[in-house]
Amino acid sequence: MGSAELPSVLMPEGEHLIIPPGTLVCYVDDSGDEKFANQEHPFLAFGGVACTTEFHVPLAAAWQAMKASTFRQVRGPLHARRHLKSGTAPQWHSVSGAMGSPHLARFCTVLTDTTSVSQDRVVEVALRTLANRLAEIAAGMSARGLWQPPGRLIAIFEHSARLTHDIEKTFTGLALNVGPYTVPVEGCFMPKSVANPFLEMADCVANAATKNVKYQRARGDLRARTAVFQSLFRDVGPPMASYMEVTAVA
Repeated sequence: MGSAELPSVLMPEGEHLIIPPGTLVCYVDDSGDEKFANQEHPFLAFGGVACTTEFHVPLAAAWQAMKASTFRQVRGPLHARRHLKSGTAPQWHSVSGAMGSPHLARFCTVLTDTTSVSQDRVVEVALRTLANRLAEIAAGMSARGLWQPPGRLIAIFEHSARLTHDIEKTFTGLALNVGPYTVPVEGCFMPKSVANPFLEMADCVANAATKNVKYQRARGDLRARTAVFQSLFRDVGPPMASYMEVTAVA
């Protein structure tokens, strides 16, 4: 299969990030407020999807076909919070269906205002917990024979001006332990305006996870699950799904 060519705001203007065959690519979006200042969104989440280069084209095509048929009014990037705010069950069913490939993994980590961590460490802890999720996904991909360590691993974050510094600080020089291998993580950023299918999927994953947290609080039941969260995480399960809500930090 050929290489994937993707725009990246960290590359010089006009250039592209070239992803060679055999690369595991993790797309990451954030949701919420790291200061927990908004009472309607008292959490910080990093969520996303992962696949290898070989499956980029068919997975992107499936997503774009779903978007064209289900969200005809959307001309630019799909924002789950905006376009699915009052979305119907059929819309979320379409989203889940477009992400139903056995070649696509999903992951998320969430910190809330009840997490035992000082405010100045919220982003750091969230990102380091995210790194653990990526390590689990990499191990799962390897177990499925979809990716072979110590192959290349890239994390593409949706560009966020307020979080860029923390992401660069945490992920620069970061390596994941995958079985007997230590795999470096290459990080870069991509703007939402690109309307990349995988960043849109990542946005939906982060949105579904945070909506599940709000749903649990409303019901007063930490075991409660929304149907969307169930389909994205519980119905898939390990090794292709990894989720953690951080409750305390040592």
